[in-house]
Amino acid sequence: MNAASRQLLMQLIYDRASSGMLVRVTWMLGAAALAQLFVNYHFDKPEFGITLLLCLTSGTIFLWCGAFLKNAVQQNTPANAVLVPGLRRKLMRLTVELYLGATVVTAALSWLLIDRPGYGLLAGTLFTIYVLYAQRYSWMNFLPTVVIIGSVSITSHPVDKLVAAADMIGEPVVTVIGTVLLALLARPALHALFPQGGDRHWAWYLRCARQLAIASGSAPNSEPGHGVRWLAWLRKPYNAALRADSRRGADQGRQMLHTLGTTAHEGGAIAYAAVSAALMALFGRYLATKGDVVFTMVTTTLMQGMLMMGVVIYVSTLVMHSVRYAGEQGLYRLTPAAPAAAQFNRILLGALLFRTLRLWLVCALAIVCIDVAVLGQWQVRGITFALAALALPFAAVLMRDYASTQPRPNMMLNIVMGTLMVAAYIALAMVDQTHPGLPLFWFGAGVALVTALVMRLRWQQLVALPPLLPASRSAV
Repeated sequence: MNAASRQLLMQLIYDRASSGMLVRVTWMLGAAALAQLFVNYHFDKPEFGITLLLCLTSGTIFLWCGAFLKNAVQQNTPANAVLVPGLRRKLMRLTVELYLGATVVTAALSWLLIDRPGYGLLAGTLFTIYVLYAQRYSWMNFLPTVVIIGSVSITSHPVDKLVAAADMIGEPVVTVIGTVLLALLARPALHALFPQGGDRHWAWYLRCARQLAIASGSAPNSEPGHGVRWLAWLRKPYNAALRADSRRGADQGRQMLHTLGTTAHEGGAIAYAAVSAALMALFGRYLATKGDVVFTMVTTTLMQGMLMMGVVIYVSTLVMHSVRYAGEQGLYRLTPAAPAAAQFNRILLGALLFRTLRLWLVCALAIVCIDVAVLGQWQVRGITFALAALALPFAAVLMRDYASTQPRPNMMLNIVMGTLMVAAYIALAMVDQTHPGLPLFWFGAGVALVTALVMRLRWQQLVALPPLLPASRSAV
């Protein structure tokens, strides 16, 4: 590897916000993999624990590859693709090498853990091709949900049926044919992902730049409706709250949250949860009348997971946008209505946790209502309680030292948190379908208890620090 390629790879490490998040996620996934392996051995389910260990390990490797891919696509601007000699070719080659290495590692782990190297190689290749196309075409992000719902509607255990059909043909034959066919799709995927200038490249680049600016909070009119006049009604709840909180004697915590931007107002997320719960309950009840129990339960679990994602999106967006409003936060600290320095962190963290836990409670009640509508009686499934509990740890992300955060928004935060949440929900759905007797209520209670303890310790650490706002004032 020459110096230029090494420098391109190191760009991910130089981005301290993203690389730091990835390192923490890697340690967390490693601990989760070992913990679930111990639990599965305790319940005499070692084969399932080994499979989940394989998925978590390979998923961590592909997560790092995805971070590089996102960085590489951003470097391949229309001007760089034409004017910088060899940049586009180097980025394409490094992308191929990284994903090829991740696929080979997946195959090797499949050989060591489950004695299925061919299927591991095929799964790694399939996931690589999917990621390349999904990075270019955003509508493909919904493909896994469509595949899961469609496959479960055909058969109760689609993975088992697929493996059985492949075994009838033979693992080597399926691996060779599948890998060759998927490899043929790699070349057009790379060329679509790394264009070489031109009008289409500029149009795609400007569209991505606009979306990136909105996501990071650096674009004008990034509030609900994005400045479109006929969508101005979306901003009315926030404007009403702003007027109420601007009056003399208003709650200091509510006033302080306005310095974190419009994303600190959770009214939109609550409205989304209420409307989604009503629609999902009706759809779930309709599926229940069809009589296909497995398909109904899997679809219901997926809908409930999508609803609980509102908590994760609220938290990640608020944290990511908080650094944009450091100026407003500094001005607020100078106003007479600002809390004293000794009480500042306590009031800030209390307001943040109150709003987040209120949103979590609304979403939890919403998925319970979906369960009641689908089951036709006042009953809550263990997986429903576990889904709600798994969203709680993400609330702890808000409890951070904003003063020392990097001034540049961490664009990996939304991706990492969303990926973790989706992976956790898919793994939980697989566990519930494969081993329906597991004590998921106890699992959810354990997650809630550990989260409460961690948040308590974090609270004690943060309230003892100097004021957490303005954000990034002590970043190094």
